Amino acid sequence: MYDVIFIDAHGDETLVAEHLSDRAAAAALAKQESAERGVGRMMLPGSSKLPNCVCVIPVPLPKAA
Repeated sequence: MYDVIFIDAHGDETLVAEHLSDRAAAAALAKQESAERGVGRMMLPGSSKLPNCVCVIPVPLPKAA
């Protein structure tokens, strides 16, 4: 699963979409949003979050009990 967030110049985050199951759909949404906002986009595998960016963040799957 993937979340898509916008991080503004001050580092504040806005959720664009949450728990998308398809990576390609998440990337396409990030591409569209970044073009509309005039910012960059990227896939973030960890906790490094860059300002002025629409980011696709992998969401860890819940552990089975």
